[in-house]
Amino acid sequence: MTPSASRHNRDYRAQPPAALEEFPRPRRPEPARHGPPTIGIVTAIPEEFAAVRALLNTPAERDVVGDPAAYVLASVPSRRTERGHRVALTLLGETATDAAADGCTHLLRSFPSIVAVLMVGIAAGIPNRDQPERHVRLGDIVVATRGVIDYGHIRSAAHGDQQRRQFPRPSPRFVRCADMLNADELGGLRPWEQWIGTGRPPNLVRYSRPPRRTDVLRDSAGNEIPHPRRNLSGHPASGMPKVHYGSIGSADISVRDAATRDELAARHGFLAVEMEGAGIGRSSFLNGKEWFVVRGISDYGDGHRDDAWRRYASLTAAAYVRSLLAKCLPLEHTVVSG
Repeated sequence: MTPSASRHNRDYRAQPPAALEEFPRPRRPEPARHGPPTIGIVTAIPEEFAAVRALLNTPAERDVVGDPAAYVLASVPSRRTERGHRVALTLLGETATDAAADGCTHLLRSFPSIVAVLMVGIAAGIPNRDQPERHVRLGDIVVATRGVIDYGHIRSAAHGDQQRRQFPRPSPRFVRCADMLNADELGGLRPWEQWIGTGRPPNLVRYSRPPRRTDVLRDSAGNEIPHPRRNLSGHPASGMPKVHYGSIGSADISVRDAATRDELAARHGFLAVEMEGAGIGRSSFLNGKEWFVVRGISDYGDGHRDDAWRRYASLTAAAYVRSLLAKCLPLEHTVVSG
């Protein structure tokens, strides 16, 4: 979730149904519709959860004894047409790194078969008019192939703050799959666009792309300034989102000031900032699991945020993740005997 998104005290976790829903019988064989999940997907707010759930196959709600969270078990295609991925989707009850780490720990305890955890949702993007090729716009997708930087994890010393040791890099398998998607895009293939445009699920009618005029960029004084031309920044002329590959900043800091945002980006080199990725990365690592983060850009962290782009950004991230998993071979879980 973007650090500039408003926090709420209410618990967003979906309540488990009175009677557990059974998996519907598919009209044709559904890959990986049985068996334990090997991929966990974590979302922070309802808009993100709804976007991911709409792109899953045969979703069904499940609860686990002793776990306060609710889950959706489903399948998604993999690189093997005869066998897909089995996933467990969950929604955090709160935002920020502690809630993300807690939710990830519950997920992995309830489903020990999970091999990798994906954090999917929205973030604040870092515009860069001086380097148009790094310029991030609303609706864009940022893929953390270079990891998540916990920029609040520092050591304060007399000669200045120093970054403390970061957790290990993201899942090598998902980095490779993202590289393959990047290569496909260079050849004109953008499979995620089918889920964003005319192929958008009918129950996500309110997730359409907002008008371009609402993508307003402002300087640190609050003055409106122009974006770089799309041909210079590499954004598709069609208005579809650009996919950026790099690092994402994550901390319990709600960035709502353009000058602060730009200073952090210049110091650390990340393309977006949010508040859950560090918790997901740390919890996954400590539990011996792989992790990966994908974000759609809903605002600029400049204090002028509204919610106009929140749903669309949630959908762009979800659509990319579905395409990412379709590039990935089915994951194998290890059964541990007690």
